[in-house]
Amino acid sequence: MLSIGGVIQNEDYGAVQDVIDNEQLPHSSYTVTVKNENKGKGSLPIKLYVIELTTASLAIGFTLPNTTKIEEDVSLTFTTYPDAQRPNPEYLKFKCKFSDKQKEEKRDGDPLEKLEYVGYKLEKDYNERKVTFYLFDYQRIGNT
Repeated sequence: MLSIGGVIQNEDYGAVQDVIDNEQLPHSSYTVTVKNENKGKGSLPIKLYVIELTTASLAIGFTLPNTTKIEEDVSLTFTTYPDAQRPNPEYLKFKCKFSDKQKEEKRDGDPLEKLEYVGYKLEKDYNERKVTFYLFDYQRIGNT
């Protein structure tokens, strides 16, 4: 089982905590592949995996290292920053089934440009629907 995790803001942590039930959370998922618009230009495609947590008004997008493949069963773990209300926030863990639903975007450029493009596009779309979007770059595209 693939396990991923990250730190989310306190209000989003509270929303997830309110709706999580026995390590289960209603969700949907899909993969966005960003390919070159013009053949022969740019770099290889990138994949961004997205999990929507509709009851928590939250969506998580993440990349994976090229050596790691998405699996049907995914375990997610989230925490938040300590504050006065939560001096030691617990880890929120839940499992989901990742779907084989695919979407495609076209964008020339290096991997970072493609990631910024699709991340911004998804963030804007989710913000219009009053959903918070997080992007976790486990492939480390932004550090190349």
